[in-house]
Amino acid sequence: MKKFLLILLGIAVPVVSFAAGEKPGPVAYVTIQTRDLTVEFAGDRAWTISRIEHRGQVITGRTGFYGTVFSPEGGKWIGTGHNEGGVEKVGSAVLTVDGRECALTDKAVYRGGRAELRKQSMMGPLKLEAGYIVTDDRVIEEHRYEATEEVKIGTLYGFMHPFVPGTTGWMAEKTDGTLIEGNFDNQGGHKVESDVKWTAIHDPTTKRVTLVWYPVPLAGQGPKTFYWDKTVYHKLYNQLYSHSTVAKGAKFEAKVMVTCAESEETVWKEKARAMAAEMRVQP
Repeated sequence: MKKFLLILLGIAVPVVSFAAGEKPGPVAYVTIQTRDLTVEFAGDRAWTISRIEHRGQVITGRTGFYGTVFSPEGGKWIGTGHNEGGVEKVGSAVLTVDGRECALTDKAVYRGGRAELRKQSMMGPLKLEAGYIVTDDRVIEEHRYEATEEVKIGTLYGFMHPFVPGTTGWMAEKTDGTLIEGNFDNQGGHKVESDVKWTAIHDPTTKRVTLVWYPVPLAGQGPKTFYWDKTVYHKLYNQLYSHSTVAKGAKFEAKVMVTCAESEETVWKEKARAMAAEMRVQP
């Protein structure tokens, strides 16, 4: 399948494509099941998430990559399932469930109260230390980066989450406390485009509201935090860098939490605000 970049309003956005060629890991899927969540990890996506379910309902699917991708200025995408500009080199990946190390074996299913997948990898000149933690009620994603040489970044997305296209509404709280909201129209545009404390999304078919919470609001560049409003997904991006030079030895990090709840369409915004308020007071 041919790979390409779609230029949307002057902003390069990666298009999902699964071209032949070197992969960052084996074609293997490992599933974690906790009380409320089922989270799938994929080896050929450099051991990033490939699916999230809440009590049997799909929240994010395989149509789209997760985790971090970046393109050097004038170059092509590297990271997770993207290999146009090079392959993410996974140095180590270790999974523990309730403190017990578990093999990353295709079709393995592990059940517990807390699972942690921690990996170290290289995306060109960027070193990534990633932790993906699945508890009974949330997914926690932690990324730490280091530039091993000076790098001119075209675009760097710290996190990506391809929400299912059945979602219809979104809302967010900006860093100044302003609440913004809107609906998806599947026309390929961007929604939110701000630095936010949190954002939420609702699926009336599954009656699920998902809150994406940033313990420290991510200070992004370009469109910052935004949804790409497509027919195949409503994909949430966090654009940390855009057309910037990062010095050798520079370190930066990002963290996000994803949690879900059941909610009717008429009250989902109130539910989202309540979920955000609860996250604020939790340690």
